[in-house]
Amino acid sequence: MIKYLTLDWKHISDEAVDKAYIDLLNSDASFTVIKVNKKNHILTKEGSFFETDNLEGFIKEANNDIYFKTVECDNGDYSKEDLALYFRYLNKHKERMTRKYGDKYLLGSVAVRTKGDKIITTIRGKENFNEFTIISTVDYANNTVYICGKKATLNAPLLFNLFKNNDVKAIVHINHQYDDESPFLPYAFPGTVKDSLRDAKESFNISHHGLFWLFDDKGNIIRSSKNGN
Repeated sequence: MIKYLTLDWKHISDEAVDKAYIDLLNSDASFTVIKVNKKNHILTKEGSFFETDNLEGFIKEANNDIYFKTVECDNGDYSKEDLALYFRYLNKHKERMTRKYGDKYLLGSVAVRTKGDKIITTIRGKENFNEFTIISTVDYANNTVYICGKKATLNAPLLFNLFKNNDVKAIVHINHQYDDESPFLPYAFPGTVKDSLRDAKESFNISHHGLFWLFDDKGNIIRSSKNGN
C-alpha cells in the first residue's frame, strides 16, 4: 500500500507549499494530498503541485502500479572518456537543475551511454553532484535495475529504455522545467512500470514532472522532424 501525507488548508501560499514539500522529502511517503476549499491537490517528490478532480482514482492508480527494484552487480566498466562526457553534460546544466530545499537538492538526472552500452547516471537523492553510478542493465520482465555503485535515480528504468534508441548518446532531465518545442506525455510516478515503458524517440516533457532532452552523439537535441534540432 502506497504511503501519502494529508493536509487541510484554508488557502494556498508559496511558503506553505515549500514547507509541505520539505516535510514530504523528509518522510517515506510518495506524495501529499492537500485539501483546499474542498478541492484536492497533489504535491509530489518531483516538486509538482497540481489539482486533481479524481483523488480516489489517483490513489488507486498509484497503488496498482509496479515499482522497479535495485540489485547490485559488479559489471560496471566505463572509460575516462565516458565519465568526462557525463560531467560535461552535468556541469553544463547544473545551474538550471539546482534547487535546494533544506539540506536536499531537487535536481533531475543526467545519463550517458558508455562504449560498452552501460549507463553512467545520477545517484538517488542527489545531494552530492560529484557522485554517480552505473546502470549495467535493466530487466523489464522482472522489473529489476542492475547497478554498480550507489542506487541510481528513480528515473533509471526510463532512462535505460530511452537508450534503446541507438541515436541517443546522452539524456538530461530537469524537474519542473518544460520545453515548449517538445510533446507532453502523461504523469506517472518515477521508477514505476507505467513511467518507464514509454515509447519516446525524441525529446519530451512529462506533465507535472519536467523535461527530458535526448542528445545525439554530436550534442544536438533530438526533436521530431517538424521542429528540427
